[in-house]
Amino acid sequence: MAALAVAVAAGVWFFILRSPTTPIDLRQALRLYRQAQGSGPVDDGSNLTPPGVYRYRTSGAEHLSAGDITRPFPASTTMIVTDAKCTNSRWEPFEQHVEGLVACPSPLGGLSITSVPSYEEIAGTQTNTVVECPVGTFLLPPNQVVGERWQTTCHTTGQTVLVTGQVVGRGLLDVGETVVPAVHTRLTLSYSGSDSGSNPNDYWLSASTGLILRQDETVDMSQQAGPLGSVHYDEHMAVELTSIDPMR
Repeated sequence: MAALAVAVAAGVWFFILRSPTTPIDLRQALRLYRQAQGSGPVDDGSNLTPPGVYRYRTSGAEHLSAGDITRPFPASTTMIVTDAKCTNSRWEPFEQHVEGLVACPSPLGGLSITSVPSYEEIAGTQTNTVVECPVGTFLLPPNQVVGERWQTTCHTTGQTVLVTGQVVGRGLLDVGETVVPAVHTRLTLSYSGSDSGSNPNDYWLSASTGLILRQDETVDMSQQAGPLGSVHYDEHMAVELTSIDPMR
């Protein structure tokens, strides 16, 4: 899930020069994981995603209309997962683009999203956003029944985010040499306020831990930018896990 970062156009080269791309390699991801996890417990026997660094085959890119900037994602990216009482996942294809997801065991069962932090640096702007969500904003619903639906309202500064979810299907997914029971859920975030647009996400999750096995995300967002009118941001990314065993 991504936030919109926009800027008023002031010349194509200005934006290109101020939109660097610094990929995160495995060594950096492991360092970030160790700093974040610290000396906290690693409880692989829990119902949370085991902490560590996971590698994903990746495709897609992001695009900003101001300056007509396109940044493709690396072919291989990592997700950093830390835990305590909740699972904190951080997908960071490069330093200038971070998408996070905090999911906690719900009193209703399953895993409920509590917050969606993100960071974007593009076109000379930096945007930190945290979307806060109530209990019942499921990543992994308690019953995992195909056709099950839910809806909640989340909030961030200047915006209301309507979240609708559903269980699309269940089945087995090949991850490397391992066959994993999986639940396919679809979450759609609809933004209104200072930014407007939609952010649908398809997740294929481990039915037991909520580990993201695959994800397909689309972002289509606009923001009013003064006399030049609307600035548009769009993104599509697809990731596929290469091994269920995390690196630490």
